[in-house]
Amino acid sequence: LSGVVLEPTLAERLSRVATSTANTKRNKAPFRHLLLYGPPGTGKTMFAKGLARSSGLEYAILTGGDVAPLGRDAVTEIHKVFDWANTSK
Repeated sequence: LSGVVLEPTLAERLSRVATSTANTKRNKAPFRHLLLYGPPGTGKTMFAKGLARSSGLEYAILTGGDVAPLGRDAVTEIHKVFDWANTSK
């Protein structure tokens, strides 16, 4: 999170998530899922990418715009993403 300007309480919370994630990977413990939500432009994607890079994890970013065109196949495709997530490092 270096170079990112955040409210101090948010910076502390995100720092704890990053430390916890790194420790979980190092100890080969099971991960808890993380859902980031909020209005556009608040840094969710930037934080997710940085967290994945610093923790040595893979990540996927999915938006409503990715799902909507899939129509009735959307559920199947989302299940494929979850299956990938269960087998990724």
